[in-house]
Parts: sequence; structure tokens; C-alpha cells
Amino acid sequence: MSVETIRKISVRDLKPGMYVTDFNHDWQDPCCKDKDPNAFRGPRRLQTEAEVQAVITHGILEVYIDVAKGEEADGTSLRQVEQALSEQLMALDDDDELSFKASAPIPFEEELSGAAEVKSRARKIVGDVLADARLGKQVALGPVQDAVRNMAESMFRNPDAILSLSLIKKRDEYTFMHSVNVGVFLMSFCRALKMKEETIIKVGVGGMLHDIGKMKTPESILNKAGKLTDEEFLIMKQHVTFSRQILEQTPGIPEISVFVAAQHHERFDGTGYPHGLKGDNINEFGQMAAIVDVYDAITSDRVYHKGNPPHVALKRMMDWSKNHFNPRLFQKFVQCVGIYPMGTLVRLENNLIGVVIRSNAESLLHPCIKVIIDGKVGKKLKPMDLNLMDHAKDTTKGYRIIRSEPIDKWKVDPKQFMPQPELF
Repeated sequence: MSVETIRKISVRDLKPGMYVTDFNHDWQDPCCKDKDPNAFRGPRRLQTEAEVQAVITHGILEVYIDVAKGEEADGTSLRQVEQALSEQLMALDDDDELSFKASAPIPFEEELSGAAEVKSRARKIVGDVLADARLGKQVALGPVQDAVRNMAESMFRNPDAILSLSLIKKRDEYTFMHSVNVGVFLMSFCRALKMKEETIIKVGVGGMLHDIGKMKTPESILNKAGKLTDEEFLIMKQHVTFSRQILEQTPGIPEISVFVAAQHHERFDGTGYPHGLKGDNINEFGQMAAIVDVYDAITSDRVYHKGNPPHVALKRMMDWSKNHFNPRLFQKFVQCVGIYPMGTLVRLENNLIGVVIRSNAESLLHPCIKVIIDGKVGKKLKPMDLNLMDHAKDTTKGYRIIRSEPIDKWKVDPKQFMPQPELF
């Protein structure tokens, strides 16, 4: 597939014979107005007018086509789309209305081990709670609240420490760690919105338990490596309803926590499930959970797909945000994780290439990176820490990020350059 032949077009211009490379909607959460939820996953040539109408009926608004493999159409080139999305992301650095400045009372390195211990305990608690739920036992809310409170305390000491650990994902522990990561990201999100600590705790509990309903999903479906059948996907979708029912039957569960679990698959344009809620009919915490759930999911390696690098994931979600997410909340989330999130591979003006290892509250465009490659000659270097904020006013040395770099091209694993305490 060549970047030069990809075009983004409106579905109004879609015709039989066109080769669609991307249906441009959340891959893990297809629009659900159709009985065939798997119909729009993966590239394919549309053969008939009926197939075109099915795409439109599905609620999809824009698609990407390859004019080298099918019928042509006027549209926006993929290169132009990528450039526009990058500019939109970078513009958030100057948005005073959305910006937030947060100091960390404890240095990153000092908090890292404590954050790892807190998150490790949270993973065990989630595992125990989900195992109990599979056996039909009532949720033990106390340990979950304690774990969330400990994570919140770590986050207030230094938010980057516990967030950085969200990059360390094991495929075989996806269900457990996804729940913990959603809780962490949601708490960080709430912190960025300057919410009260008790609200942050309640939202964190909802994040940790948002997928508890999956314990009522048959394991043969939950752990299936291949594509789900239509019937299997309909069963999988029921986990949201089960999550709400389980939490509503849990004594002392905050209403906010239930909203997070019950609405994390709703979409701002009404194409989500289980109720097809639209706009502000979705609770604010449900809107936030939808953003966080997708971000962690599409940055995770699964049996059936390789996770997107963090910066690529944000660009894809920026593209979807016009329809799937509350745009203002999505922009705030970007500021929460950074325009170049931890783990992003970036190239500087002077052709040095490095991994983002920490954000800078003063400027999202000037994170701390670990330089690992001389991109001009393709030579790997001895890793060196570089705080781009220290060079923000000096334009002569080329210490400015010009773009993110594809990880596959350089054959590096960014996670190996991130601080990783032995405990985690």
C-alpha cells in the first residue's frame, strides 16, 4: 500500500469498484446499526451498490480508498490528512482554555518504584475481583477502593511515574491490565480537569471495574484469537449490560462508577452501544471512559492486531473525534497524556531520534526524551537523556521535534528505554 495513492473521501462519493483500505471507525467498537458487526473490518473492494449502501447505513461518514487498487475519486490525500491531524494536535499546546500546569512534588525516578508496587497490587486485586465475578460472587468493593486511592496518591506525587507503567503491557494479561490502565488514565484525565480527589477515586473505581461484565462472557468468545462471528459479537456486546447490573448490585458503589462501566461503549454521534446514546445524553464520565478505553485498547498488542504507537493512536482518534468522541474532552485527554505521549519515537530537527520518556507540563511539544539513534546516518547511539524544555528558546541546535518516527523502520522497542523497575 502506497501512501501516495490513499485518499480520504465522504461516503457520499463511495461507489462500487472502489477499494476501501480503512472504514475509519473504532476497530474494536463497530457501529451497531447493522446485524453484521464484522462487516467493516479490514480492507476490501466494494463490488455492489448494496455494499455501498450498507456502509452508509452503518453510520460511517468517511473512508479511505486506494485509487491504485480500485475506482478513483477526488478526496484528500493521506499525506494531507496526516499533516492536518499533526497540526491539530500541536495546536493544543497553545490552547490556554484547555491547558493545565501541574507540578510534581516528587521526582519521577523517586516515585517510579512506589508506583510500580501500587499498580502491581491493583492488578492482583482486579484479578481476584474478576475471578470472583466469574463465580457469581459479589464484588468486594473495599479492596478496589483502597487500590484506587493508592494509585491516586502516587499520581498526585508524580503523574508520569504511574502513567509510564501503562506502556508495559503483556498480551496474556490484557483483560486485567486493561482494567487497571483504564482506571489510571481516567484518574489522570480527571486530575487534568481539576476534579476533586473523591470524584477521581469514584471514577477510578469505575475504570478498574468497567469490564467486569466480561466475566459473564463465555471464555471461548472472550479469548478467541480469530474474528468473532456475528452471533459471538452480539454476545460480547452484552458485557456492558452485565457490568452495569453487577455494579448496581454492589453495596456502596458510587453512581459515577456505574456510569463509567455502563457507557464506555457509547459514542458521541449515537453509533455506540448498548443504548445508542448521543451527545450529552451520555454522562460526562461515560464520555471520558469511551476515550480512555479506546486509547488503551488500540495501543495494546492483541492476538489479532499489533498495537498502535501512542502518537499514531492519538492521530487516529483525532480523526474519529469529530464523530465518536466529545471533541473538547478528547483535546483535554491529549493534553493529559501529551501530544507526544511517553513511548513515542520522535525525530529532532538535527536528525537525532529518541524515545519520549516523560512529558513537560510547561509545554507538550518539549518532552524529555532518551536519544538513541543518529537518524542522518542510521547509527545507534549510546542512550542519552535530553530535556527539550532546556533548549526550547535556543533554535540553533535543532532540538525541536519535527515528527514522530515509525518504530518498525528503526527496529526498536521504545519500552526497553523506559524506566522499568524490577517489581513490575
